Amino acid sequence: MVSRIADTPAAGTVSRALQTFLVTILLLGQCGCGLLYKHRVETAVGTLWTNGNLQLARKYQEDLRWMKEGLQQVLPKNSEGIGSTSILLVQNDDDHIIHEDQIRTAGWYNHTFSLIQFTPTPPVEKLLLQNQPDPKEHCTLLHELAHHFTSDDQRIRSTWWLAEAIACSLEISYLDPKGQFQVPPLHPMQYQIARSALSDLGRANFTQLARQIISENWHGFYRDDGDLARRYAISWALFWTLQGQQQGTLEQRLDAVLKLEDGQIIEQIPAVIQAITPSLQTQLQQHLEQDHHRRWVIDQALGGYRIHGQRLLEAIDLELASADPEGQAWAWSSATRLILRPRSRLNRVTRNDWLQRIEQQLVSGSLEVKLAICTDFPDYRMAQNLYPRLIDLLESSDGNLRSAAATALSRVSSHPTIINPHFWKFAPESKRAVEVSDWRSWQQNR
Repeated sequence: MVSRIADTPAAGTVSRALQTFLVTILLLGQCGCGLLYKHRVETAVGTLWTNGNLQLARKYQEDLRWMKEGLQQVLPKNSEGIGSTSILLVQNDDDHIIHEDQIRTAGWYNHTFSLIQFTPTPPVEKLLLQNQPDPKEHCTLLHELAHHFTSDDQRIRSTWWLAEAIACSLEISYLDPKGQFQVPPLHPMQYQIARSALSDLGRANFTQLARQIISENWHGFYRDDGDLARRYAISWALFWTLQGQQQGTLEQRLDAVLKLEDGQIIEQIPAVIQAITPSLQTQLQQHLEQDHHRRWVIDQALGGYRIHGQRLLEAIDLELASADPEGQAWAWSSATRLILRPRSRLNRVTRNDWLQRIEQQLVSGSLEVKLAICTDFPDYRMAQNLYPRLIDLLESSDGNLRSAAATALSRVSSHPTIINPHFWKFAPESKRAVEVSDWRSWQQNR
């Protein structure tokens, strides 16, 4: 979200008073934050202030480095002359509940003061922001940072729908396995919201809302009327469709969109409707052949309700051809998630063939592959062929693998078991042997 100093006559006096107060605070405390925040961490984009977990703040310090480098890479001209920004990391109490409808307001950016505020949700604090493909924990911060990197362009800053559309497009960027900054070809969540809006409203009302969004001022776009999420999503869909009609780099396509008049954009609303009509799974499949996006696409597709399993398995096989150990582990983990789930549109022969391949990996695969398979076992009650292999892993010499195998067994069977990681990692072998024996007896008597 982009915040600003209000420019309406009624708000002018209050805004000027507020601006004077904030400037005074800034002058008093070297950005003012020193008066209000205990911890100060210097990052690649500016100073991060927090009263919360300093360890979490230092984790963001590293994340901000690759975020800055990535945004400079995809927005080289916009990045020229961009100054530093101050970041306020606000952490909620452990018992504070963040509702789903609050997520889009979990952060804001103010251009006047070059200030970002964002609030990590509790899972972020627990995960400490591990760098992995499409880490949802990064979205809010990357979204607001994208506002900062595009804020010097008056055309973007004064066009609210476009400012949010660009930030939404960039917020799910990630580092690929080679450490390269990647901007995904579409935003799954925004796509689904926009598509649902089309379904709920119908073409005529959707068109009317899209026309309204294009011409909204700040107050109209950000008003709290229950439709803000739709305005974000339709804004993203407009930009996604328009830039897809252009050629060149992301920044060149962005520049081409910025040159369009409102009337020209409105004329493209039918194209937007056509673009968001296919299912998300159909859209994702179009990008499976792209090496740099393949893993991201597979991860997104596996999160869907009904998937095109055969196409995904073919793509996973391409990843299995990689000699990269990390890639091998990821691919077998993904295959397991796909095979052991319903609504994958796989025939029995294909499913059984892949079950045998997974079983073989549980016997002779690397430790990394075995861990990956066990860790990502879904809750599924039709994996009987894998029970013996998982039970064997309870006697592995590696404590982490023993623990992962126990957790996998608890997910795929109805047999009671100990899943406490400490037990499987550190309990005496004699005690673990009792549990293993119980599993083997259960398996024989099934």
